Amino acid sequence: MRSLLLITILFTLIVTSNGQASGNIDNKLQKHTYLTTRIHGGIVVPHHVNMMYFIDDFSGGIEITYGRSLFTPQSWESYFNYPEIGLGFYYGTFGNKDIYGTGYALFPYINYNIYRSPKLSIQNKVSMGLGYATKPFDIETNTYNTVFSSHLNVYIGLALLMDYRIHKHFSLSASASLTHLSNGAYRKPNHGVNTLTASLGAKYHFNDALTPVLPKEVAPPSNKREVLIVGSIGRSQSTPYNQQLYWSGSLSINHLWHINEKRAVGLGFDQFYSETAPYSWEAYEKAGEEATFSTQDYLFNAVFASYNVFLGKTTLFVNVGTYLHTNIKPPQPVYPRLGIRHYVTKNLIANFSVKASFFRSEFLEFGLGYSFRYNKKNKA
Repeated sequence: MRSLLLITILFTLIVTSNGQASGNIDNKLQKHTYLTTRIHGGIVVPHHVNMMYFIDDFSGGIEITYGRSLFTPQSWESYFNYPEIGLGFYYGTFGNKDIYGTGYALFPYINYNIYRSPKLSIQNKVSMGLGYATKPFDIETNTYNTVFSSHLNVYIGLALLMDYRIHKHFSLSASASLTHLSNGAYRKPNHGVNTLTASLGAKYHFNDALTPVLPKEVAPPSNKREVLIVGSIGRSQSTPYNQQLYWSGSLSINHLWHINEKRAVGLGFDQFYSETAPYSWEAYEKAGEEATFSTQDYLFNAVFASYNVFLGKTTLFVNVGTYLHTNIKPPQPVYPRLGIRHYVTKNLIANFSVKASFFRSEFLEFGLGYSFRYNKKNKA
C-alpha cells in the first residue's frame, strides 16, 4: 500500500503548492483561514446483500478540517468562485464494530461555492485521501467482513455544506455527507463501505473580516494543445482466497484540446496489462481448474474520451473508454477511469488513477508522464 501513502503525500503537496503560488497571502483581506469541527450521525448504506444481515447500529463520527480561501482575482481560484481548500481528519463507525470496526481518514479537500454572502455560505465538498480500517477481512478470524480486506484504504468524501457567521470569529456549520472507504481491489474482498450522514458543528475564523463577495472571473478562452504520455503501474488481488498480488500497468496517450484556462477535452489510446483480468473477468471459472494464461491474455487496448478540470498545477480527469481488442471478454465493453495529475515541473507529470469496470474498481495505478505542448497561445 505504499502507493496510497504516496497519493496522500502528493495531495498534501498539491494543496500546499497551490496555496503558496497565488497572490499575496499576507493580506488578510485576500487570505481567510478556518478551523472546523463537525459531529456526524447517520447510516451505513448496505449496497451489498450480506451487509444487510450484519449492520445493527447507526454510523457516527467526528471531522476536523483546516482550510483557507484565497480571494485573489485572476488566480485559478477566481475561475471557481474562490473555493476553500485544506486538509481534514475523520473518525467514523460502520454500523457494527465487532465485524467492521472503525475507520480513520486523512484527506485534502476542496469546497466549491454554490452561494456566498458576507455571513452565509453554501458549498459542495470533494475530498480524497488515505483511510485506515481497524478490523479488515481475515480468512481465519473475520470472514464476515467483505467490505474491505486491508488496513490501508482510499477515502473519498462528498458533501453539501452550509455555514452561517454568528460572530466575527465563529460560524455555525451543518452538512449532509456521503463517504466511501475501499482499497481499490488491492486486496479482496473489496466491496467498500458507504456512509450517509448529517452533521452539526462550528467553524472558527482566524481572520475576523467578513467574507468578501467578489464576482466570479471568467476563465480566458484558450487555443492550447497538449499531448500527454503517461505510464502507470499497480498491484491487485484476484479473489479473496488467493492471497497472491498481481501486477497491472498501463500506457496512455491522450491529446487535449484546451477550451479555456479551466477545462479541456481529449481523445486517447490505452494499452493495459493486467494479470488479474483473466480471474476477475471470470475467464478462470469458465476455463476450469487447470486454466493457464499467456501474456496475450493480460494485454488489452482501448480508445477513450476525457474531460479535464485544471486547479492550478493540478488536473482532475475523467476518462470513458471502450475496448478495441481483448483475448478475454470483459464484464462490460465500456470502462471508466478517474484520476488526478500534478505537474511536478513544466512538463513532468505525477499521475494517480483508478481503472474500473462499471462501479467496481479493478486496480489503482500510480505513475509518471510527460506533456508535449504546442499552440501555446491563448485566444485573443
